[in-house]
Amino acid sequence: MKNKYLLAISVGVLLLACSMVFSWLLNVIFPSLQSEYVTVAFRPWTDPLMSLFFLYPVVMGALLTKMWLKTRKSWKSGLEFGGCFGVLFAVPSFLVNYSTFTFSLPMILSWTVMGFINVVIAGLALEKLEE
Repeated sequence: MKNKYLLAISVGVLLLACSMVFSWLLNVIFPSLQSEYVTVAFRPWTDPLMSLFFLYPVVMGALLTKMWLKTRKSWKSGLEFGGCFGVLFAVPSFLVNYSTFTFSLPMILSWTVMGFINVVIAGLALEKLEE
């Protein structure tokens, strides 16, 4: 894909789709996690500000695309890129979330794993789509 803006949007939309699928899978596999979202720590889905939540993966896709385009010659593959950036994002996020929130360890781990997987998927997609 030669158009870098289309590439960024494509990766962002892919990450949004992956996040939605991963969230659904987590709710199916670990239904108890869903109850942890019903707390004053989160806005209700009826709040219009919650629509911004869907921008997160799109923005992440755009930022990862920018990083990929700037550093792609430094990486052996999109998998290496995604793995490195996934760890870079996931480990500090885990530490901050686990140390500050009162949510269960499985809840925090689900966020961490989902974030890592999304960045790896973005790396793989960037490698394939940019060809």
